[in-house]
Amino acid sequence: MEKKREVEVEEYWQAKEQELGEPILFKSISHTYHSEGLESFGVLFASASFLVFEYSKSSRRSILEVLFSRREQGLSEQVKIPRADIRAAAVVAASAGRRWLARAESPAAVQGRVAGGRPSALARLVGGSALCVCTDQIYLLLDTPSNKEWLALLRG
Repeated sequence: MEKKREVEVEEYWQAKEQELGEPILFKSISHTYHSEGLESFGVLFASASFLVFEYSKSSRRSILEVLFSRREQGLSEQVKIPRADIRAAAVVAASAGRRWLARAESPAAVQGRVAGGRPSALARLVGGSALCVCTDQIYLLLDTPSNKEWLALLRG
């Protein structure tokens, strides 16, 4: 059974590479907040040209349910951002990012905050950190197990 699961996962990522037309450089799980009100668990992956967050639109489910039910129901929605459209990316205090979302701040305002400097190390330690990715139209607050690696990839 474990071998079958490995084959399914490999086939899934091969299909994503075919869909994007290029290799996937990095992938992880993510608890993501979208500036347009979405909050969901899903899979975050990037190629040289795109950053993609794929999630289930059916209901809010745990990350384990999303990942292990992919075969049956599929991750049916995507937020696909051309990497050339990313204007700013930074690791921010998660509490600050959630405040921006609660106040429905514009992508331009958040982009200015992200470009403005580093958040307090104490705030990140106490409240956790998240990766904030801004375009001219949207911003995402991504809570992944590898925020620093994502930041290095997006800035690289």
